[in-house]
Amino acid sequence: MFLAFFLGPLVLGMGCEDDAETYTLHCDLGTPVLNPATAAPGQSVAAAARALTTVQDTVVRVGATEATVSEVQRPGCDDCDQCRTKSECTRCDDCDACAADCAECVESAVFAVPMLADGSYGVTITNVHGQSPVGTLLVARNAGDDTGDGGEDSGSDDSGD
Repeated sequence: MFLAFFLGPLVLGMGCEDDAETYTLHCDLGTPVLNPATAAPGQSVAAAARALTTVQDTVVRVGATEATVSEVQRPGCDDCDQCRTKSECTRCDDCDACAADCAECVESAVFAVPMLADGSYGVTITNVHGQSPVGTLLVARNAGDDTGDGGEDSGSDDSGD
């Protein structure tokens, strides 16, 4: 009885392992390019990278803290995706046949900056394809404050007398 119980999950585990290998690709997501590169906690930042998937599969870490990903944007990627499928290129391949179709494709994960102290933090993106190298985000509480004050008192009527 113990042997039958032990073998059942073992056979199931082998079947699941094969499926996981079929769907998993590992590639360089590219160092995230952050826009803006300086942001306040709670502010949205777009991290451009490549081979992005869905919100549910995308993890953005700012330092050791997981950020909330609100959306994955892929404008201009439909023609690229179709060409890659037709040319049998994976999302991780450098697909020369699709270079022109993929030129306009921009992929980014939009996330909210976690509540962190001011400072410089490494940013990584992880999904089913792999993990990005580290990008850099400067967290600054006053990053969203643009008062337009140039430091001069332009309202002065000083005539020099």
